[in-house]
Amino acid sequence: MMFLDPKSDIAFKKLFGNNQKKNILISFLNSVLERKDGEKIVSVEILDPNNYPDIVLLKHSIVDVKCTDEKNKNYIVEMQVSNLNDYSERCQYYTSLAFSRQLQKGEDYCQLKPVIFVGIVCFNLFESSDYLSHHLIMNSKTYEHTLKHLEFHFIELNKFNKQLSDLDDNVVDKWTYLLKNAIDMNTVPKNLADPKEIKEAFEVLNQCNWTRKELEAYDEYLDRLRVARSQQKTLQEESKAAGLAEGKAEGEKKTKTKIAKNMLDKFDTKIISEITGLSLKEIEDLKK
Repeated sequence: MMFLDPKSDIAFKKLFGNNQKKNILISFLNSVLERKDGEKIVSVEILDPNNYPDIVLLKHSIVDVKCTDEKNKNYIVEMQVSNLNDYSERCQYYTSLAFSRQLQKGEDYCQLKPVIFVGIVCFNLFESSDYLSHHLIMNSKTYEHTLKHLEFHFIELNKFNKQLSDLDDNVVDKWTYLLKNAIDMNTVPKNLADPKEIKEAFEVLNQCNWTRKELEAYDEYLDRLRVARSQQKTLQEESKAAGLAEGKAEGEKKTKTKIAKNMLDKFDTKIISEITGLSLKEIEDLKK
């Protein structure tokens, strides 16, 4: 048995953006948000019914899942593999954008619904040693949480060091272990068979349950990332001398621009940004 990497774009979308397996997304959200009985999400509507990437239009694929729950709260769930210097700012920007775009002409502010961001990252984002963190808007003196329309929750996979034998009944620990280690596993351990949604997640990731077309797309996607990283390394080496002559910052910027131009017809803008570190606006300008 071989499991595909849930950190990859296609597998992540098939796991959490699957209309046939909404219970997996619900279980994951309830565990990460630490929802208690009476507060738990009981149903979701995935906003894009074709949320995992169209195989034919692979280059347009993105890495987030968006849904609403039964109370019309909005959720953005995103996997971020590459380290971006402005990642925390980008999270706040897109969450605020999703919040502001809710109102249609003639609607009032009281109709706005909360937007909750859940980010899974493969690098260290905060100084704290905790792998799971919750960020709310609170009164700095009383710690009252009265501004409830924007929330940010993060899982930093680098900081999760628990072994399989360390896992108990903590469901978010189990989900995090799966996300970090599924690619290196070939069986479903007994202590990850409960809750049933985690066992189902392994079934979704089992390559035996993927069509040939899906597997080809998965392999093609990973190959493109490898090629892009290889190009990045080559261009960095080629421009090293020029970079030293022109100044480090200017040389690095030229290198990133060259890499981005080579990727324009193969990758989505967001993925190019992740690999090169250029802003989305800079990449859009290159397209023009």
